[in-house]
Amino acid sequence: MNPKEERTWSTFIHLGGLIGMWIIPTVGNIIGALVLWLIKRNDSHVVDDQGKEAVNFQITYSLAVIAAKIVENILYGIWSVATFWSRPWWNFSFTWGWGSLVQILWFLNVIFSIVAAVRANEGKIYRYPLSLRLVK
Repeated sequence: MNPKEERTWSTFIHLGGLIGMWIIPTVGNIIGALVLWLIKRNDSHVVDDQGKEAVNFQITYSLAVIAAKIVENILYGIWSVATFWSRPWWNFSFTWGWGSLVQILWFLNVIFSIVAAVRANEGKIYRYPLSLRLVK
């Protein structure tokens, strides 16, 4: 595989998580990056490396969203019991406050994936911050 094709496929793999996230909201981000990586991983060491990075980051993102939703539901339940006789708008504002955690994670996923795609298109190796290295 020539360097231009390596850059192109690396870029597609990094963007595959974003595209997959919009097609299948729950697990599409992992599937999008994983499918593209599995198709081209044996053709180039660079594509293999960047594919692992993208898949690892999308898995990390999904785990963080699951953790944020669990924390959100637990805290919302505690807050609902504690404010049972209070005004109902408190529950609404509390939910929106913790729901923004998932929105922040989504925004970070979009930013980091776009930065990774741009770096891959420039031919640079990109390492996602705070990504668990589960796929080696």
